Amino acid sequence: MFRSHRILRHAALVWLACAAAWLGLGCDNDAKAPPSPCNPLGLNHCLTPWPSAYFEVADATTVTGKRVALTAAVLPSNVAGEATDPTPWNAADGFSAAAPMVMSFPAGVSVDNLVGHHDMDASVDDASPTLLLDLTTGQRVLHFAEVDVQAPTVAERALLIRPARRLTPGHHYVVALRRTLRDAAGEELARPAAFAAMLAGDGGTLTPGYAAQLRTAIDAIVADGTAEDDLLLVWDFTTASDDFVRGDALSARDQAVAALAATPQTFEISETFTAEAPIEFIADGWFDAPLFLTNDGDFDVETVLARAADGTPAYGGMYRVPFTVVVPMCAKTAKAPVGMLVFGHGLMGLASEARTGTLRDTAAALCMVMIATDFRGMSTRDISSVALTLNNIGRGSAVFEVLTQGIVNNIALSHIARTVWPEALFAYDHDDNSKTPDVSYVDPTKVYYYGLSQGHIFGTTIVAYDPFITRAVLGVGGGNYSTLLERSTDWPGYRDIMVGAYPNALDRTLIINLLQQRWDRTETAGVASDAIAGTSFGNEPKQFLLQMALGDDQVPNLGTEWQARTMDMPVLLPSMKQPWGLTTLNDGDGAGASALAIYDIGSPPPPYTNVPAPDTGAHYATRGQPAAWRQMVEFFATGVVANHCDGPCLCAIDRCE
Repeated sequence: MFRSHRILRHAALVWLACAAAWLGLGCDNDAKAPPSPCNPLGLNHCLTPWPSAYFEVADATTVTGKRVALTAAVLPSNVAGEATDPTPWNAADGFSAAAPMVMSFPAGVSVDNLVGHHDMDASVDDASPTLLLDLTTGQRVLHFAEVDVQAPTVAERALLIRPARRLTPGHHYVVALRRTLRDAAGEELARPAAFAAMLAGDGGTLTPGYAAQLRTAIDAIVADGTAEDDLLLVWDFTTASDDFVRGDALSARDQAVAALAATPQTFEISETFTAEAPIEFIADGWFDAPLFLTNDGDFDVETVLARAADGTPAYGGMYRVPFTVVVPMCAKTAKAPVGMLVFGHGLMGLASEARTGTLRDTAAALCMVMIATDFRGMSTRDISSVALTLNNIGRGSAVFEVLTQGIVNNIALSHIARTVWPEALFAYDHDDNSKTPDVSYVDPTKVYYYGLSQGHIFGTTIVAYDPFITRAVLGVGGGNYSTLLERSTDWPGYRDIMVGAYPNALDRTLIINLLQQRWDRTETAGVASDAIAGTSFGNEPKQFLLQMALGDDQVPNLGTEWQARTMDMPVLLPSMKQPWGLTTLNDGDGAGASALAIYDIGSPPPPYTNVPAPDTGAHYATRGQPAAWRQMVEFFATGVVANHCDGPCLCAIDRCE
């Protein structure tokens, strides 16, 4: 991730010049209390336990037969008293399949017997105090559990249950906490009153319909082998369908591809830069991309996804988006036309990162033309929208909906690279006598993707939807922001803004969960399970090479490994680490494969808990490494995943020969 949080700290001073006072959303959960919009099964927060079928309603028009039904009364309000509009969440036919399950107790939770992420096999044992059951299949689900150690008070320290991989979309899940779970002092936890009443045969404050559904969930847990008397709490929920999660992006992609086929793209160079060996040419410019945003796509906090009468993204003609191109000298002297590499930039960055030193060297080492555009929605020009969202989550459409445009812009870049630029931009100069004039030095059939950090996190999505790109190298990223954020050295600056707006740590835990539900539609979490096969996106199969930096301080390995498990991706051998839950791929067996390759510069392991790692520089361990470049060259040229280190990739800082 590139460091933009200093800018956001400044934005925090602008946005959040107000007193910090928590507008608590606690509710009375006594079993005999009057009906409340809060979840009766919770204790010290209106939304817990989360996610919950208590906030679902039947809807025959959706794939799951369910629809999320939240109200402003149950969602956190910020310190300015601005309520959160539930409309974006209520459009979903279920909850996030990536975000954790959350419960909180006034006396906190002990970590002593929780199953951690180093041995998730234990999470399906009867000794585990947490149980996750897929009611659709009847199978226990691997997971780990942790406590939010960043929270300042015991009552705010949520219990987080994180699945080992993406849950199955559209399935019905049950969460059970066993009575072996203890409070922060090691003492026995009391059942929430509403759940105790339920076990006693009295639905209490539960509606008859929800009480009956909860009874079914309890019976399923008992049938699975946990005695009813051993239950501390049970709740259930439905995960959103892929039809919902991917609907906007698929619709926009299909419309964009049709528009690009029907409307010739144009471009212009706005600025060229002095190039030195090994680079021949660097330029910035503008090109045409299909528009799906309001306000003509202006960078405005009111700009969101334009929608047709049926709710699908509405095509609004073409608009201009920025690009950067970097041409290495070798492209013009190569024996055959070279490939093109779509580059995905870092956190809140710009396409112009492609002309920085390491990436220029990468273009030269691979002998490929590097092209890039801004990832609209989370680029430098979107910082005001991000700051606004952290200050008021109800304004998040300016980020989460706009990210769909970021996907479209990259697909449009891939398209112009294949169709217009080979002759109009990447052709030999007339005064270059070594080649025939006006013959292209790029091969339009060889367009690949390379993303770093944020460019990895969203690059998985770009490649999943792109109808042409079939091979991608993704570096130092992963999936599932709800796992990545709090463990990243980049998070504290963004967290400062959220703390100013939402001082209660339990609110913030649930907010990150709510935001993940919207991120699912554009980041790795929403596509990883099917990206390699391609068929769910109407594409041919894809290959992905993940390059992970061991001990990454900005994008934690936990998220990279989560992505690899979700994609059923093996770790390439020899390796300095065997991540939990991954199979292995022997060097020499990688033809046509996707895999995780691990690079190690000797950084200390990150903290085990959900706190930011110390700044070690490990995030930069894969880029600029000759061994990583050689690995990429072979992968793009042949589709073979191979180890190009002398044994496991244990590298000196910035150098893995």
